[in-house]
Amino acid sequence: MTARRALLLVGSFWELVRFFLVLLLFAVVLQESAGAGPWVFPWLLVVGSGNLLIAAGAGMLALFPDRYGRLIAFLRLGKVMSVFSLVLLLVSGALRGTATRAALGMGRVAITRGAAVLGVFVVDLFFLGVLFAWRREENPPNLPPGPGGSGLPEYTETEVGDYH
Repeated sequence: MTARRALLLVGSFWELVRFFLVLLLFAVVLQESAGAGPWVFPWLLVVGSGNLLIAAGAGMLALFPDRYGRLIAFLRLGKVMSVFSLVLLLVSGALRGTATRAALGMGRVAITRGAAVLGVFVVDLFFLGVLFAWRREENPPNLPPGPGGSGLPEYTETEVGDYH
């Protein structure tokens, strides 16, 4: 497996991790800021499930690049949309009230919610760069040159005749 395909596979795995990480961060922020109830989780699952298509598409492209090479435009579009939604979240100030609270912690080390969203944003930009750097590998078929240099084989009549 080439390094490009390995990066795409890692990006696919990142999209799975990102889906659950962002889902949990948004659920906690919404519950704290708006006092939302347990109905938040199903809505976030429905709204964020499009990112699972990016994960599946990147995995398929990494494993079978010849067959799914045409998916790259949709993967780029989906990734641009998810990066844009994080930009809107950061610019709108929706995390301002809860950005300094701990999101993940182990012992004395804690990662704040703002740092977690910024980390997701940076990794998303890296994966977006991998998607934009992806080029399809064109493998032209090995056909003998035909008449006029068309690349098609020259066909001749061998057994079929006019038997009237």
